[in-house]
Amino acid sequence: MNYKVLSLFSGAAGLDVGFSEQLVVHKKSVDDEFIDCESSTEDFVNLKRLPFTTVFQNDILPSAKEIAEWNGWAHNYVLGDIHTLLEDNYDFPKADVVTGGFPCQDFSHSGKRKGLQTTRGTLYQSFVEVVKRVKPTMFVAENVNGLLTMPGEPIKQIISDFSDVGYDVKYQLIKSETIGIPQTRWRVIIMGIQNEKNKNLPENWNRITKNQRECRIGSYFKHLKEPTETEDPAQTVYSKAARLEKGQGQKEVGMDEFAPTMRAEHHGNIEFRRIHGGKNNEDHLPQRRLSVREAALIQTFPPDSILTNLTKKPTMKAYKPIGNAVPPLLGYLVADKVYDILSGTFICPPNEATQ
Repeated sequence: MNYKVLSLFSGAAGLDVGFSEQLVVHKKSVDDEFIDCESSTEDFVNLKRLPFTTVFQNDILPSAKEIAEWNGWAHNYVLGDIHTLLEDNYDFPKADVVTGGFPCQDFSHSGKRKGLQTTRGTLYQSFVEVVKRVKPTMFVAENVNGLLTMPGEPIKQIISDFSDVGYDVKYQLIKSETIGIPQTRWRVIIMGIQNEKNKNLPENWNRITKNQRECRIGSYFKHLKEPTETEDPAQTVYSKAARLEKGQGQKEVGMDEFAPTMRAEHHGNIEFRRIHGGKNNEDHLPQRRLSVREAALIQTFPPDSILTNLTKKPTMKAYKPIGNAVPPLLGYLVADKVYDILSGTFICPPNEATQ
C-alpha cells in the first residue's frame, strides 16, 4: 500500500524527504532497523524507503522550491501564497496525509512572539482549511517549542480548530538531539487522525519513541574538505560576516557537541565552523563560519544534496531554506509513526485516495 501526502509550507522539502524520498544519514544517527544494508557506505547509510508518495507541495520561497527541484524532491510543487490558493478554490488532490511546518517566527523564543496576533501567526488556519477540504485520514503539523510557552496558550486554540473539523488531535515535544539529529532543535509535532478512525488506538497513539540515540556533529563533518580544497560547490560558500562581541551566531560549533539550532533569519551571522585560535582550530586554519553544506548536514539533509545552482557561481541563499526546513531525519521518524498507524498496526484503514 502506498499512501499519498499533500505537503504545505513545504520549503526545501525537509519533511517531504523524510516521508517519500531516499534519505541518507550518518550511521550513528539511526537504529539498525531503519538501515537499508544493501545500499549503504561506511559512514553514511541509506534508510529504508517508506511507502509514501508526495502528490502536492506549496511554499512562497523560490529558493526553497529550487532546492527541491534540483534534487528531484519537487512533486506538483506550486509556488504561491496558500491564502490565494484557498480563495481561488484550488483543486487540491486527494491525500491520506496532509503535512506541513507552518511559519514559526511569531511563536519563536528568538522572535517578537506576537503569536496569533499576526497574519503569519494565523497561517495555521490555512492548514486547517486544507485539512477540512481534503479530509485526509491524518495530518501532521510542525512548529517551534515556543508554541507551548506563548501567553494565551496558542497550542490550545490550534488543537481546538483542528478538532472542530473532525480530528482527534495530540502533540509531542521532540528534542532533536535525543533522536539522532546533531542539533539542539526542539520542535512540537502535532498529529491528528479522523475521529472515526481512532477507536482502536491507544491513548498516546501519537508518541514517537523509536531511535532514542545521540550523534555529535563531528561524525557528519569528518569527511568534509576545506572550502579551498573541495569540488563541492556547497562547501565552498560561507558567510563572511565579521564576528561580533555578542549575540546569536558568534560561537564555534564544537565537533564533540550538538550544533545549535540552524536559523533561517540569521542575516549572515550563522555559527562559526572555526574561530582562529579556538578549541577546534589546533592547526590554526583561517577563521570562517559554517558553509552551506555544513548547515545542511547539521539539518540531516543527504550529504550529496544539491544546494546551489551548478551552472552559476555558488551562492549562500540556501542558508534560509535550510534553516527553515524540518530536519529530514525528524520527518522520517514522524513518517514511520504515521505509517505504523495507517498500515493497520492500530487497525487504521487507508483513505479513499489510495483506492
